Amino acid sequence: MQKISSCDFVWQNWQVWVKSRISTVRDLRAILVGMAYDLQLVPEQRGLYILVDSKFTKARLESELQAFKEIVDDKLAEGIYLALFERDKGFVYFPEQQCNIPLNELKPLIQQEQSSIGISSPGATRIAILNLLILQWLSQGEPQTTEGLSIASGASYPTVFNTIKQLEAENLITRQTDRRVSLKRFPVNLWKRWVVESEARKSVRFRDISGQPRTPEDMAERLKKLHLQNVAIGGVFGARYYYPKLDITGSPRLDLVVHGGINSDLEFIKKLDPALSPIVNVVEPVNVVVHFLSRAEAMFIKDSNGFVLADPIECLANLYQGGLDYQADDMLSKLIIKCEEEKEC
Repeated sequence: MQKISSCDFVWQNWQVWVKSRISTVRDLRAILVGMAYDLQLVPEQRGLYILVDSKFTKARLESELQAFKEIVDDKLAEGIYLALFERDKGFVYFPEQQCNIPLNELKPLIQQEQSSIGISSPGATRIAILNLLILQWLSQGEPQTTEGLSIASGASYPTVFNTIKQLEAENLITRQTDRRVSLKRFPVNLWKRWVVESEARKSVRFRDISGQPRTPEDMAERLKKLHLQNVAIGGVFGARYYYPKLDITGSPRLDLVVHGGINSDLEFIKKLDPALSPIVNVVEPVNVVVHFLSRAEAMFIKDSNGFVLADPIECLANLYQGGLDYQADDMLSKLIIKCEEEKEC
């Protein structure tokens, strides 16, 4: 494949674009217009636009494409195609009869697009890979491939490879005969050091300026009613789900985890409490802290009460950042003991 200026790549007579997280009809229609304009300049070319991890269904995508083709020149319409790729399923919509581009040629483009989403720094990427390995260890899941870690974390192959090498140097990695990897144990000290060293703990702090703040529990209920899929509850509230015996009375603040980067839309905060205002001073008391989870897969869960919760490792990191070291250490040790006991059974 050869890189050209008007699209992402070209293969024979095909121009190929790859874009992630397209979710609005307006954006999709703008894409189709842009494709038509580019292809009009080179009539012998065909165009394929791959939407990665989009919220569009196959039916809606086909409907919008057909409607667009009905309003443009027939010859131009014949060369415009869309594809839909989902991280867990692969291609769920692809013009197989019309497009002869080998899928192994498209795969690196998709992985490159996925790896570019939300990565705030090399440190954040490294801790994301380690967190995924730790979650696999805690859940006693299957060993993971480099490709799987790359897709789930949003990191490039070289970054995943180098991170695994670092862990191997500390005798923390077990390799299977098929090259899949897993952790030998929970690397407590290394994990804490990497969390501190990396910039993965970027956050925005909010304080109630009315003098009558809502409780964290009340704001959590309000958040649940918003039905946001990219915002989860972490901190004390989330930690109690994984470790009900957490030694703390009440929740001093509400920790929220947004699946995205530091520039994510935080307008929903006003719906939790209009009196919440962002503050910069880290020593001031806060009511809400928003953390940002930049890896490709959020791995949020929903509990029996309908609350969306961050993973246990993210909740632990929130506790440490909030100065609840004793509670976090207790929770961490109990999770490790429970996991090791289950592995022996």
